[in-house]
Amino acid sequence: MPIRHAIFPVLVSLCLLPAMLLDPDASYAIGKVTATPTPDALDIDRALEEVLEHIEAEAYDDAIALAAVILGEDEQSWKAYYYRGFAHARSEDWEDAIADYSAVLDLRPGDSAIWRARGELHLKNRNPRQAKRDYEQSLTVNPRSTRTYTSLVRLHERDREGKLRELYQSIVDATRAHARGNSIRAISILDEAIGVFDRGSTPPELGYAYFTRADVWSGTENWDKALADLTVALELQPQMQDYYLTRGHIYSQSERLDLAAPDFHRRMTLTERESIEARLTPDEPLIIEMDYAVVARLQFEGEAGQLVSISARDYLGRGVDPLLVLLDVDGTPLLGDDNGGGETDALIANVELPADGAYTVMVSHANTGFEGKIRVILR
Repeated sequence: MPIRHAIFPVLVSLCLLPAMLLDPDASYAIGKVTATPTPDALDIDRALEEVLEHIEAEAYDDAIALAAVILGEDEQSWKAYYYRGFAHARSEDWEDAIADYSAVLDLRPGDSAIWRARGELHLKNRNPRQAKRDYEQSLTVNPRSTRTYTSLVRLHERDREGKLRELYQSIVDATRAHARGNSIRAISILDEAIGVFDRGSTPPELGYAYFTRADVWSGTENWDKALADLTVALELQPQMQDYYLTRGHIYSQSERLDLAAPDFHRRMTLTERESIEARLTPDEPLIIEMDYAVVARLQFEGEAGQLVSISARDYLGRGVDPLLVLLDVDGTPLLGDDNGGGETDALIANVELPADGAYTVMVSHANTGFEGKIRVILR
């Protein structure tokens, strides 16, 4: 498939992103410092639109040159890197396109679509091993990506045995059946695909099929079967952070916060790229600036028998999805929650502390949104 077909849907989605709103409460946040917008910000926005216009007109050299000017003004502009990389790809300049996509991923490591798109470029550049690594990273970020499984089907087209190709195709077919509301058909497809490997070796890639089947079971609210499949998936692929998040979410939905805690804790530690440490004072709200893979550790002093509640809420309604874990005085995950506070907010309510000492509240994000301010309060 031509590279423009593989990447263009991502480009279109980027064009539709809403403009960022200025934050009136930046002085209260801890974590990343938000740069003050400059008078040139609107000019840069217009320049990015012009880059897109050049691409649409197939004036790729002009697009590349203008993107370079933008990056000279703002080296953190991931859109400029992405558009320039797209233009390089249209020009079949694979090395420069890969370099630009790598720069995007340095700034946005949680973008599954860009990992997959860079994998497509590696494949065009005759580097299937690196393409495979990028596809796998795409699935580490989002194991529900049908397009990435489709890319893996193509990658394995010439395999002598073809088992992995058939496995990935089964996942694609089952996901599509489930999306059409035919969960019975989806389960049947996955049962057959898993059964082929159960009669022989069990490669780690089989974890994708167990996870997908767990996702279908969850859609039918068959929680026990979903949990069983997630446990097998994690035995096969113990570094897949989203599996822990998914299993923890099922536990928290059924109010088994003690079982959710170690899964959410593991997910946070697997994805963590930046740490924040602060003190949490009772009844005093603390505002955290959240971004992808940021983990905040907030300490407070507690006494045995004391009842406490901890909430983590989307402060300005920007769509950030808080994730919450309470650690015991010895650092053991005690309780965890995802959406117990309503909508995407997290809440651990009326927990009796088991001992005297310093407790830690870990705050990060789930999958619905990771950019924005989180308001944490201990009562």
